Amino acid sequence: MILDHYSENRGSPTTFLVACPKTREAALINPNSALLEACETTLKRRNLRLVQVLLTSPGHAADAAVAELKEHRGRLQIHPQSKGSMTRISPQACSAQPSEYSSISLGNLQITPLADPRDCESVRYRIGNYTFQGGSLLIERIERNEFAATPPSPWTESRPARIPQTSREPRISNDDAAIGQLLLEDLHTSLMENAFSPKETLIVRSYIELLEENDLSHPSAAELAAKIGRIDRGVIHVLVHSIRWKQIDLGRMPLVLAGQASKWLRHLKTEPDFTSHEKEFLCAYLQLVATSGAPPSGPEVAAKLGSQRSIQWVRKRAFTIRRKQREFDQPLLLLTRNKAETDAFPRPVRLAPRRENFVASHPPVS
Repeated sequence: MILDHYSENRGSPTTFLVACPKTREAALINPNSALLEACETTLKRRNLRLVQVLLTSPGHAADAAVAELKEHRGRLQIHPQSKGSMTRISPQACSAQPSEYSSISLGNLQITPLADPRDCESVRYRIGNYTFQGGSLLIERIERNEFAATPPSPWTESRPARIPQTSREPRISNDDAAIGQLLLEDLHTSLMENAFSPKETLIVRSYIELLEENDLSHPSAAELAAKIGRIDRGVIHVLVHSIRWKQIDLGRMPLVLAGQASKWLRHLKTEPDFTSHEKEFLCAYLQLVATSGAPPSGPEVAAKLGSQRSIQWVRKRAFTIRRKQREFDQPLLLLTRNKAETDAFPRPVRLAPRRENFVASHPPVS
């Protein structure tokens, strides 16, 4: 989902914006009149259509914001639909297993309202592993690695967040969470804690938007520069470097740009990723292995790929694949030498100097 958040200052109530990236339908959770201008700017810039408002508890501030939002829009769904529905849960129902309201659809997203066991007049909203509760966002995920627990942040107070005892060690991904998703969560956490400078915040927000819009693919410096429009690529590299080390010092996922090698992200993976050219090479290579039962030579792979791929191209792909395999302790790729290849590249033969030349260049001493 698309996620953004707004607050007047640290510690003040937070307004959340969630949206479906497919249908572009959006919802505001606990809107605040003072923050509506920023919300409207995001809606317009990201081509989102506000269709719902979700309230976690009744209050005059929320009523004023809802009234202001309705002035500029025709149809807008408000949840809960009445103040009385906020208090219809009995104290006995507010247990460890909270009662559920009917599900809410936001594009392809399913939002589940839940009774708050701590406050029977409040409602929580769950989207996947995310639970919006009052002015905080809880992420329910438990890391499988045994790391030391740390003090919770203001927006993840119930999240079982665990970071390494050594701050420079990487956080390990669990099996059901993509690295890009963990990176998003950590960047949002640091934004909520005001961990970045104004320029770094601009970079991080643009980085998050590109991740959300491109299926969690890491953007390049050129893409960030094009999106922001007023920061040089060289400056972006410097800011990304600063952001990366701040995240590492906080025990969070380090930000990287597309094409950059990152030992922290490699540590989180179990097998190498190959480029399209490397996959093209491997496809031909494996077909030849299946046919002959032995590793092919460079000329054989080049002949299999056609005239557009030279032996040098083949050898470069083999070199990069072998290096990636070595990083992940995988079996190394082999290329054999055949007779034609040996004849095409004969080894130099060192000849002894001829006697007359040696004598001519070194005349005898009289």
